[in-house]
Amino acid sequence: MDTLPERVARTLLLAVGLLSLMTLWDTTPAGGAALVPLLHQQFLSALIAAALVSAVFARAIRLPVLAAALLSKLGFVAISLLAPGFAATPLLVLDLIGIAALLSAGVLLLRAERQQARWDGPMRTRLEA
Repeated sequence: MDTLPERVARTLLLAVGLLSLMTLWDTTPAGGAALVPLLHQQFLSALIAAALVSAVFARAIRLPVLAAALLSKLGFVAISLLAPGFAATPLLVLDLIGIAALLSAGVLLLRAERQQARWDGPMRTRLEA
């Protein structure tokens, strides 16, 4: 069932996925020993962004991808806030916006699922002959 809350949630997932890709475009890793971990982090962020964009089209992966993206973004925000010499960067602000959008999309998706379950009615537990 394609309801308005589900359409809004899909739009939010697409927006957060594209926003994540745009933040990767601007981030350039420093050289030296930290290069490999930073490139790995960018690769994982690109995978999350690709999963968010693909979740727009695949209903079955929406909630798991949403949970993974929330975990990734919350982890980055927590590490940024706990780091010594904390400074609010544009990347941190964009991740906070992404977290708010992902939470909104999650609420809308759960609401759409609940509405679909009410529409389908109770499931029969045994077959009638």
